[in-house]
Amino acid sequence: MTRLIDRLWFRISLAFSLLTLTLLIFLWFFVANVSENAFEEMTSEHLYENAELVAQLLEASDMESGTEDLQSRIELFREPVNMRFTVIDTEGVVLADSESDPATMDNHIDRPEVQDIMNRDQDIGESVRYSVTEDIDMMYVANPIYDDDGSLLGVIRTSLPLNSINDTMVVFWRGLAVFLGIILLITAITASILSRSITRPVTDIIKVTRRLGEKDYSSRVHTEVTGEIGELSQSVNELAMNLQNQMRALHENEQQLSTILSNMVSGVMLVNQEGQIIMINSAMERFLEQHNQHIVGQHYKDFDDNLNLGKYIAAIFEDNEKIHDEITSEGLSQNVFDAHFGPFYGNGWKQRGVIIVLHDITNLKRLEKMRSDFVANVSHELKTPVTSVKGFSETLLGGEVNDEATTRTFLEIIYNESERLDRLIRDLLHLSRIENKVTPLNLSSVDLISLIHSIEKTLSKSISEKSLTVTLPPSTDEVTIEGDSDRLNQILLNLVANSINYTGEGGSINISVEVTEFDVHIYIRDTGIGIPEESVPRVFERFYRVDKARSRNSGGTGLGLAIVKHLVDSHQGDIKLDSIEGEGTTFTVTFPIRQP
Repeated sequence: MTRLIDRLWFRISLAFSLLTLTLLIFLWFFVANVSENAFEEMTSEHLYENAELVAQLLEASDMESGTEDLQSRIELFREPVNMRFTVIDTEGVVLADSESDPATMDNHIDRPEVQDIMNRDQDIGESVRYSVTEDIDMMYVANPIYDDDGSLLGVIRTSLPLNSINDTMVVFWRGLAVFLGIILLITAITASILSRSITRPVTDIIKVTRRLGEKDYSSRVHTEVTGEIGELSQSVNELAMNLQNQMRALHENEQQLSTILSNMVSGVMLVNQEGQIIMINSAMERFLEQHNQHIVGQHYKDFDDNLNLGKYIAAIFEDNEKIHDEITSEGLSQNVFDAHFGPFYGNGWKQRGVIIVLHDITNLKRLEKMRSDFVANVSHELKTPVTSVKGFSETLLGGEVNDEATTRTFLEIIYNESERLDRLIRDLLHLSRIENKVTPLNLSSVDLISLIHSIEKTLSKSISEKSLTVTLPPSTDEVTIEGDSDRLNQILLNLVANSINYTGEGGSINISVEVTEFDVHIYIRDTGIGIPEESVPRVFERFYRVDKARSRNSGGTGLGLAIVKHLVDSHQGDIKLDSIEGEGTTFTVTFPIRQP
């Protein structure tokens, strides 16, 4: 809290009060001095007037009649005017005194006020001095007494104790001091009020600037003061408004940038020039498989780096050059990233750190491999029957076979391989149409239980040939969904046929249906040879075969499960595979009861 002495209004009030006090002190001494002089002069004039009045009342006969009569007359003046009267002749002898016995009094010829009359021929004599008779300081005024001829007969002297003057002046000084004190108090209060009225807007401005410093940009100065302080208040308000607008725009830009970074599929990381990680987006969190609270604020050498980014960051700090590389994550995921490393700069092109951008190209790599495998598989699948057709055709055309039975065998081989080529081409075209959604779904209500029993009858020959036990849901049950009947039949037919092909003689196949509030789950379980764990994620790829030789011998094209996957997706469904090698496989197909 600001001390009182540090407040502007208090210092203004104090300075103004001290200045007023100084002026009042000078004024007090000046007025006191002038008043004292004026009072003494007034007293002197009063004494002179009384002395002149008494001198006019006294006659020459009074001066000559003797001291007793004169003394009696002088004593008459004591009570009314409350001052001392003394009559002195030209020799300095005291003839009469209103307060003392003249006989006991010294010769007064040497008194200054008497000297002024006797020796200096002045019209009036005056002095202020200590009176031995009265034992106090006195003011004396002497006035000459003349006879009818104008001859000097003596002096009439009036006197007054100075203590009465001093008492009067003390009372005057006290009154003056009280008056000046009241003026000082009024001045101090006025100065305080005035300074507060002047500094209050300044205080408001200080409060606003402090709140602006605390990032409260909505704060404003509310004052109706005009002049320079009013202009200052207006300038502060304009500054606050500009700051608020700039901070609002900056906040909106930050939100936009944050939204962009959060929704980017690419991972972004910023490392400052001290090597601390200052920002990562959600995609980078996924790539690093850590939450940002375990990464942000850490040195790039200290956090758990499963992508080995540290060596690239160190190289950027050392060489200040961009780096583009392809990196693979450690661990089971083995994700592949297209990585870009580069310095980022501040003002004056001064390097402020390193920016890292990672693009997950795992799917692209997988698709590239799938494309490569697809081309290789298609080439292989086409080459095998074409080679057979070409070879046997050339043999027949060469006329080297004369045996009718052998010729028929060759022709049957050519026919079977042609059929295989036809199936392969039809499956490829069918898969292409499904992927491109050329043929829309023909939706209707489909009874899955009836469909499953129909498929079992269709495949009954294959089932009986391998002595398989097939368990079906009760035919009395009724489970109806919305879908394309032909495509649903193709899905289930492919899956059941697949189970039959890969289940040994005497094995079993179990088909069950589970209904939930919005979905239907179909489970197809077999006790076949199963699928190795590493092959499970790839069984729905085109031409992928777990056992290539057995798949070809079974007459498959390698596209069945790929077609099934796309048909299930077209119904907004889902298909999952659980398998244990040597024990069996379970396909779980989920369909919505109503299509969205």
